Amino acid sequence: MTEPRRVAVSNPRTHRARRGPVGTGWGVARDLDEQTELGAVYARALIRAQLRSALLTAGAVLTAVIGLPLLLTLVPALARARVHGVPLAWPLLMLGVQPVWIILAVRQLWRAERTEREFARFVDHP
Repeated sequence: MTEPRRVAVSNPRTHRARRGPVGTGWGVARDLDEQTELGAVYARALIRAQLRSALLTAGAVLTAVIGLPLLLTLVPALARARVHGVPLAWPLLMLGVQPVWIILAVRQLWRAERTEREFARFVDHP
């Protein structure tokens, strides 16, 4: 009886799958697929880039969120100020801090997606 032929099954979106049969070349996608040391370096680089972006965004959000109470503590007249009977801190929180962290969150999403697109482009065309 003859042994069945081995077939390599891979995601059609990877460079390796589009390139043809196994053994026709070496690329970043193959390093990632086969979990080589070089593939691990590429994956760590992607994770580091995304972590750096996330930490910068988190720092900016924390600055915005902590900045208002700090400002109100350092400037007591601002803490006592009222606008139409409402403490000034409330409109500042609603119109100052809230939009800032929402904009930062959207910016973080765009940056993470851009980083992933660049990594995918690098994997497809080293």
